[in-house]
Amino acid sequence: MRLLRVFERYLGACAQKTIQREHPFIIAITGSVGKSSTRNCIELVLDARNPENKTRGSIKNYNNELGVPLTIFGQEAPGRSVWRWAHLLLLVTLYRWGWKRTGIETFILEMGADKPGDLVKLTTIAPPDISIVTAVTPEDTSLAPVHAANYPSIDAVAEEKATLVKAVSPSGTVILNGDDKRVFAMRHLTQARVFTFGEADGSDVRIIRSHVRVRSSEYGNVPEGIEVAFESFNRLRKVYLPGVFGTSATYAISAAFLVAAIMDIKREADEIIPDIEQRLIPLPGRARIIPGIKHTTLLDGSYNASPVSVLSALRDLAKMELAPGQRRVACLGEMRELGPPAETLHARIGAEAAQLHLDLLVVCGTLAHAMAQGAMASGMREDQIKVFEDSPEAGRFLQDWIHPGDVILIKASEGTIDAKGVRMERVVKELMAEPLRASELLVRQEEAWQRK
Repeated sequence: MRLLRVFERYLGACAQKTIQREHPFIIAITGSVGKSSTRNCIELVLDARNPENKTRGSIKNYNNELGVPLTIFGQEAPGRSVWRWAHLLLLVTLYRWGWKRTGIETFILEMGADKPGDLVKLTTIAPPDISIVTAVTPEDTSLAPVHAANYPSIDAVAEEKATLVKAVSPSGTVILNGDDKRVFAMRHLTQARVFTFGEADGSDVRIIRSHVRVRSSEYGNVPEGIEVAFESFNRLRKVYLPGVFGTSATYAISAAFLVAAIMDIKREADEIIPDIEQRLIPLPGRARIIPGIKHTTLLDGSYNASPVSVLSALRDLAKMELAPGQRRVACLGEMRELGPPAETLHARIGAEAAQLHLDLLVVCGTLAHAMAQGAMASGMREDQIKVFEDSPEAGRFLQDWIHPGDVILIKASEGTIDAKGVRMERVVKELMAEPLRASELLVRQEEAWQRK
């Protein structure tokens, strides 16, 4: 572990020297949720997938002290291979001394923080020209998780995220979520230009409405994607994000259009919007719509979860325009690192499922009982609640229980390689219509995960 830290610091030093030498434009994104979705939309708006544009976004979910340098050098993590590490260290040394160049003019970098000081290190490596803060806290602060081991309070989390705002020079730009009061307050921490997005009046890109578009079939309405209407600099626009559900996507696309306006993208919005609609590839496990067995629809949110994101997903499921007889199912795994309020927060999730009148609640993990108890206390019948210790059992149960037309939400917090987690993507794999496409569509399909 100590040697790995030495390697990480060396990679960071080489990346910092490379950025200082090549002077690329840096777009940095942080927040408790929505980093990857925002980066994905910005890549489309900037046409980053066109090699001629010399633009690169974060690889996978590389957003830490190792991941950011790897993205800068266009490399994947070497894992446990000594030879791959040796090759990587040689390569970054060549970049450090200018014997190789990245050739990249714009980087779109996710920047995460597990502990205080992480964002100082990342912004030192790659000082941002545009900083974006997606979200920090829910409107109801009782839903905010307490990461007691790393941050003493939600204000401390916000202070860490504000590092990106402070790192921007007066000639740069800051983009903030105007609906998150802690994020919106960060506008006072910079002399740079500040723009906002969200539903709040006065936002530079204001979300007017959003809804999931459905297609009629013999089994009912099939969710296909989310349609967003927003006002951008006094012009009303609409964009359709195929294969995506959930309100989080509306914030991601709003932030992306702000970036386009700020960078004075030469393509007109009338050209950008069709391009997004045709080329958007939803990220695995992040509000992705996947066809299920027996003519069902899966809403795959298995990558990660927090109390606020689970409540949001449950409400998105409840609002979908389904036909009479179609059933709404929530299959939820436990959320980790919530601190002492964990049981209370899980119970609240169960209560919300009951109050939204979902047809079935399937819960997994050591805190599943708290979600079940919360649901029953709010009026959900015992036969509408199924509790399982682990996700494969839940998947096998649902294979038998579901019937055509059902819409199933799957969501839980991220597991880790070293710590056992419920890993709800295994439920999705059990229920997806094309399991042979799991490596393409699902999270955590790499060999290291499959060995667990």
